[in-house]
Amino acid sequence: MKIHKFHSIYILLLFSVLSCGSNQGASAGKNQTTQKAKPTLPLITIDGIQLSVEIVQDPETRELGLMHRDDLPENQGMLFVFNLPQILSFWMRNTFISLDIAFISETGEIVDIQRMEPLDENVSYVSAKRALYALEVNAGWFEKNKILVGSTVKF
Repeated sequence: MKIHKFHSIYILLLFSVLSCGSNQGASAGKNQTTQKAKPTLPLITIDGIQLSVEIVQDPETRELGLMHRDDLPENQGMLFVFNLPQILSFWMRNTFISLDIAFISETGEIVDIQRMEPLDENVSYVSAKRALYALEVNAGWFEKNKILVGSTVKF
């Protein structure tokens, strides 16, 4: 008798699981035409030019940065936010994209811009002055948009 009850319960559970799975499949089928919206990234403005930025401000995401990515959309960047103004240092470990980096003071002034080469772990890119922020964009973005040291970033 106990074995029979066990088998009945097992069959009921199996049926329940299969039923839930098929409902999820039907639900997923309905949503296939609806694309999940990408989150809107915050905008910053540099000398009147807008740029979407991913903001990273904790040690783990700062360390990961743009590692392991194959591309970066044209008018998008990554803004690194630090707790205090300091001399900042970056490298290109596991970073496959050529990047430019701007080091930005606490007042929003770009104090340094450098080109960073992909996968080069032998070079550290160190800010010329103390900075509170660092902004990484595709290589050539600053030049293309005529943004120079001394330009102002508005957050």
